[in-house]
Amino acid sequence: MEPLDTDNEPRVRGPFELLARLGEGGMGVAYLARRIPLDGLTDELAATYRLIESDEGADAAESRLAVVKMIQPDLLEQASARDRFSREIDAVRAVASERAPALLAADPEAAKPWFAMDYVAGPSLHTMVAESGPLPVGPCAALGLALVDALRAIHGTGLLHRDLKPRNVVLGPDGPVVLDFGLAVLVERRTSQVITEPGEAWGSWPYASYEQLHDFLSAKEPADVYALGATLFFALTGRAPYTQQPLLTPPNWDDVDPPFLPLLGQILVHVPGQRPDLDGVETGLRDVLRRVGLTPELAAAKLGDLVDAAGLAPELPPEAVADQVDPAVRELAQKAVDVGVAPDAPWTGDGAADLSDETPGFFGLVDTDEIERAEDAADRAGALQGYTPTLVDPVAAPPAEPASARPLSPIEAVPQTRPEEGPGPTSHHRRPSREVEEREPEELPPPAPAAPPRAALHVADELRRAYAHRGDL
Repeated sequence: MEPLDTDNEPRVRGPFELLARLGEGGMGVAYLARRIPLDGLTDELAATYRLIESDEGADAAESRLAVVKMIQPDLLEQASARDRFSREIDAVRAVASERAPALLAADPEAAKPWFAMDYVAGPSLHTMVAESGPLPVGPCAALGLALVDALRAIHGTGLLHRDLKPRNVVLGPDGPVVLDFGLAVLVERRTSQVITEPGEAWGSWPYASYEQLHDFLSAKEPADVYALGATLFFALTGRAPYTQQPLLTPPNWDDVDPPFLPLLGQILVHVPGQRPDLDGVETGLRDVLRRVGLTPELAAAKLGDLVDAAGLAPELPPEAVADQVDPAVRELAQKAVDVGVAPDAPWTGDGAADLSDETPGFFGLVDTDEIERAEDAADRAGALQGYTPTLVDPVAAPPAEPASARPLSPIEAVPQTRPEEGPGPTSHHRRPSREVEEREPEELPPPAPAAPPRAALHVADELRRAYAHRGDL
């Protein structure tokens, strides 16, 4: 988390004040923010922003921190980037779980699209392990059960996550939370709106399954199960199962605690049908806890104690805990509302009140999108092509593995030395003519209907999408 560069970075997006930069990368931007209570924020504007809370609860809204994400300016002209951003918003909104952040507001049709979701105060799993060491068996099993709950909620909406990894797991005050749905996709492709092209592969290679990297379009729920296992492997050892990408040979099982070997041996295989489903993973994790004499509740408490003791939660800037919003920032946003436009209009350049003279530097966006700035070599090798807030610059597709290789179970595998760390990887409306024939009043054509409110267009779009997925109509 870094201080906001007020000379070059925006201060407001929608009814949210941006407070600090959470990270940077190659595809987008992420900021710590909080809600600005505004006067005259009409129901239509609230619907435009899909706001979850009204300003009647201003005190609660003001104290609620958020993460605001935007697309990198260089990608704004790319339809695929905007489409992927809209899909991420849809995914965050669809998943209702304490193991996933809640969507607070969004404006994907803005000149500079953005959305806001709950901020989870805690370190990422990657940071926790890197700074405090691998997790003990019990807390790691508790982590696994939380990830099972998260994936159940995601899969229950008909989505896949497809980028579960340690950097996308935050150890919050109420337990682990799964972030970043930038690669989320419908499990069954029931529409023709397919963004991924044949031959493309996305994900974070050290944590992605073999089939996701080699036959991406066919990857289903077992791919997320594999990523869950790879994430637990990291939590236990401090490293990914493979340095750069999944192989057809078993990983190095050194440092994996024996109670976890049977379960991870079933998960980390290259054949999707051989992996357990989420119910099977839960059963395996509960068996691990029985072996070490812990209940799920006690194991979860131990995990929370470890996180608290580590003291790795990011330090919030003073503005985040201040009682009032910066008056200058609130005034700028309020001016836009007073003239009847969206609070972020002055900075989108789409014809609203011109406040640019009062907002120096508001047009400059920094190339940012990672919650964690520091990418290790393996994650750099694992960043694949396409939009998602969790990816870095694209690299070449992984080479194919020999078809003859066969994965071995932990029992069959001969202990290996740990491999050396390698380099990381519209339509336009015709205006009516001003020349109208002189007619009797009753013969004049009826006036053209007014354009529907933007909020109504949102509702119509949501209905269209919903009915497009119905097979019985």
